[in-house]
Amino acid sequence: MSKKLKNLLIIGDPHAHPDYDNDRFESLGKFIAQEKPDIIVCIGDMADMPSLSSYDRGTKGFEGRRYSKDVDAVIDAQERLFKPIQKVKNYRPTLHMTVGNHEDRITRAVNSQPELEGAIGLKDLKYREFGWKVTPFKRCVSIKNILFSHYFSSGIGGRPISSIHIGHALVSKLHCSAVQGHSHLYNHSEQTRPDGQKIFGLSAGCYSHPDYTESWCSDTEHHWWRGVILLEGLDGDGYYNGIHAITQRQILKG
Repeated sequence: MSKKLKNLLIIGDPHAHPDYDNDRFESLGKFIAQEKPDIIVCIGDMADMPSLSSYDRGTKGFEGRRYSKDVDAVIDAQERLFKPIQKVKNYRPTLHMTVGNHEDRITRAVNSQPELEGAIGLKDLKYREFGWKVTPFKRCVSIKNILFSHYFSSGIGGRPISSIHIGHALVSKLHCSAVQGHSHLYNHSEQTRPDGQKIFGLSAGCYSHPDYTESWCSDTEHHWWRGVILLEGLDGDGYYNGIHAITQRQILKG
């Protein structure tokens, strides 16, 4: 009897934010409970952390932001996400979280203000308590010979790989199958190695609130693609039997 190939769901940057409701996470949880992917990867920025933003600190729009509200928002998002999933009998998917630059705001805050050490930390987001296997910011995790990271760096400057055609840039620069988030764009490209193995590069879009906008993205969010990506039948060599991009609006319809 042939072994069942694994299915993997990719959740692009969700950006749980205290100023936007988390209803979309309930819809996503119901979708996951129906599809039952074996592996779920959140590509990072599950938490938005606006209270630690350096883009608009000191402006009028920054007033009223609180770290505790940011943490409450991401915990609430995870509770809503997992509630429908936990109701499914004998279904316990493997969970991976690749930490994003928005969560890394916490680490940067502690580095710039050492007196905060021990007072705040990534642990406040309770990722491990919810079952995520956590990969640190700018690190990658290999799953079935596919690399996942919030973003991959290009050159010695450490800047994120970016392009209008990010998928092509990823597979061309990394020479392997790779998935990243960060840009909120959906872009997919495929190549074939000299030995015949198919590989791909994928920018996974995002799962932020439909009305989400902040100062750092006020002129770019209209480019974003919102949804999740399902890779079906992972072959263990960095490829799959099928790839499906499911829009957020479809998920919200139920």
